[in-house]
Amino acid sequence: MTVNHSNRQTVGIFFFFISALFLIPHAFAGEQESNRWSVFAYGGKWTDTRIGQISQFQTDMQSSYLWTAGVSRELYHISEDLVLETEFNITRHTRAQDHFEFNAAANLRWKSLPWDRYVNTALSYGLGPSYATQRPAIEQRSDRGPTHVLVFMPVEIAFSLPGKQNPRWEVLLRIHHRSGGYGIISDARGSNFLTGGVRYRF
Repeated sequence: MTVNHSNRQTVGIFFFFISALFLIPHAFAGEQESNRWSVFAYGGKWTDTRIGQISQFQTDMQSSYLWTAGVSRELYHISEDLVLETEFNITRHTRAQDHFEFNAAANLRWKSLPWDRYVNTALSYGLGPSYATQRPAIEQRSDRGPTHVLVFMPVEIAFSLPGKQNPRWEVLLRIHHRSGGYGIISDARGSNFLTGGVRYRF
């Protein structure tokens, strides 16, 4: 496969982003908990609907699957309840697609909700680059071809047992979203996968 100069630049920027996130000097290490790591895994199925429709519980599930494993790190406690963290994950696509995808993101996680006495709940939203090793077939439109590089925007809700501020184990539900960033990065269609998985913090 021939890699042109533009693609090499894009891949270079992608890995610089990852390195910057994970190798940041300990400028954020003023608090002991700001260096907590976690590993996670999830799997899910493609829905041919937009995030706004998904939030209204409208889905059109299709036979395309992904399987993801990743690592994340807490960088900084903005407040008692709001945390800045970063993640990197590797995703395998199967069935309608057959390729790998590499994603990185800076995430904001809100860790306090009114019902935490019954079940700890955290909400997060992330933003970063996504690189697919092949042009994703499900992101094809009649007027817009798919592209290797898009924006990765994970939207997640995580649950854990009550009574612990920083639980070891979490169950997560996530929208694994690739987007052209409203045309800023690309006019490609993008994709949404509804997924579920687990996270372990250490």
